[in-house]
Amino acid sequence: MAKSAANTTPLALNHTGLFPSVTVSFNLAPGVSLSDATTAISEMQQRLGTPSTVTGFYAGTLQAYQQSLSSEPVLVATALLAVYIVLGVLYESYMHPLTIISTLPSASVGAMLALMIFKEDLNVISIIGIVLLIGIVQKECDHDDRLCAAGRA
Repeated sequence: MAKSAANTTPLALNHTGLFPSVTVSFNLAPGVSLSDATTAISEMQQRLGTPSTVTGFYAGTLQAYQQSLSSEPVLVATALLAVYIVLGVLYESYMHPLTIISTLPSASVGAMLALMIFKEDLNVISIIGIVLLIGIVQKECDHDDRLCAAGRA
């Protein structure tokens, strides 16, 4: 026996590839970073007990954020290599650039403390600023040879 009933159905089903999909959007509350939002989303998925057959991925700003994080170590290494080459050409030495670059960890600690004091996030711009601290140290070495005499020996 067949029955008929009036009901509503969606006009279209969204798909990603071959699979039906749904888009979930969110806005960040003031003072919340993207990394905090990513952590909160992952924790929510675990609390809800999301089955392994349900997959998800990030798009938009969060996807760009994750891609920038994956390339950040390469960015820092490339910046250090470029600084080493420039300083090596400037001082015509292999050791003096290493002397200057060796000051980077202590300068980075000061930069991190400044970021914490002013409640700023560590982002790509901050990392570039930390690498630029090398230039400040190098300029100081040009003005006062006593600071960098060990590197020129």
